[in-house]
Amino acid sequence: MRWVGIDEAGYGPNLGPLVMTAIIAEGPGTSPPDLWGDLASTVARAGGDPDRLWIDDSKAILKGGRGRERLEATCLATLAATGCPLPRSFGGLLQAIDAGTLADVELAPWLDENDDPHWPRPESRDLHDRWSENPLAGVPWRIVGVQTVVVGPARFNAGLETSRSKATVHFAAFAHLLRSLWERAGDGTPTLVRSDKHGGRHFYMEPLQTLFDDVWIDRGPEGPALSHYTVKSPGRHLELSLLPRADADDGLVALASIVSKTVREAWMDAFNAHWRARYPDLRPTAGYPIDAKRFRQAIEPDCLARGLPPTLWWRTK
Repeated sequence: MRWVGIDEAGYGPNLGPLVMTAIIAEGPGTSPPDLWGDLASTVARAGGDPDRLWIDDSKAILKGGRGRERLEATCLATLAATGCPLPRSFGGLLQAIDAGTLADVELAPWLDENDDPHWPRPESRDLHDRWSENPLAGVPWRIVGVQTVVVGPARFNAGLETSRSKATVHFAAFAHLLRSLWERAGDGTPTLVRSDKHGGRHFYMEPLQTLFDDVWIDRGPEGPALSHYTVKSPGRHLELSLLPRADADDGLVALASIVSKTVREAWMDAFNAHWRARYPDLRPTAGYPIDAKRFRQAIEPDCLARGLPPTLWWRTK
C-alpha cells in the first residue's frame, strides 16, 4: 500500500515562494501510518518531550521566531528515513526533495555568483545527531520519498496573469505532485493521498478532470469536513481526500507541512541576508502583508536601479 500526505507553506505572503510537499510512505496492510501511535517512543507533538522528534503542524513547532532547530531536525529525519544523504546546503536540500536548482526556485538573483547558502543550522544538525537511530525507523511502513514544488514570485505572478486566480496557481502546484503520484501508481500499488484543504475550497472535481486524461473519477462527499475522489484506470488506483486541518491529524501531512515550511524559511533567510548585507539596519521580513509593504518600500528603488521590476519578486496576490 502507498500513503501520501501533502501540504503547503506560503500561500498568503507577498514576498517569497509558495512551497508544496508530498511525503510518500509504503508498507503492508491497509491501515495508514499513525506516526504518533506507531512511533510513540521516539515521536512527540510540538511542545512535548524534548528528547523526541516533534511532528505537528509546522505553525505549532515554529512559534514566535522560535523552533527552527526543531523544524529542521524533523526535516533532516524525514530525508534520512528515505535513505537520502543529508544535505549541507540549500541547493543540496532542493536536490534531495526534487525541487530543482537555486535558479529554478528564483533565489539566484539574491545570491552572489556560485553561492549556495549553508543548510541546516548547526544547532538543527546537532539536535538531529543526538538520535543514534532514526526516530522514524522501526515500523512496518517506511517513508520512501519526499517531493517538493517551489513556486517563486515571478512564476506565481505568471500564473496569476494567465488565470487571474490565486486558487488556480495553488492547484497547479498540487497538480504537479498529483501527476507524479499518478505515474508512480502505474506500478499497481493502491495509493491513498491525504491533503489539507486549499483554503475554503470544497469542490475539486472540475480541476481534477482537466488534470487526468482517460481515467474514471468517482466523486465522493464534497463539503466542509471532507472532499473525496477516486481516480481509476486499468492497473491504477488513487484515492484523494482533502480535509481541513489535516496537518494536525495526519502525521504524513504534518511532515509535508514541516518540509514545506523549512524550505520557505531557508529561502527567506537567503533573501533577507541579501538585503541586510546592503542595508544593515533593515529588519528581516517573513514576507506577509503589512510587514512586506515596509520591506518593499525599502528595497524597491534598489531593485529598479538593478533592472529587477516588482513582478520578479513581489507577488501581486
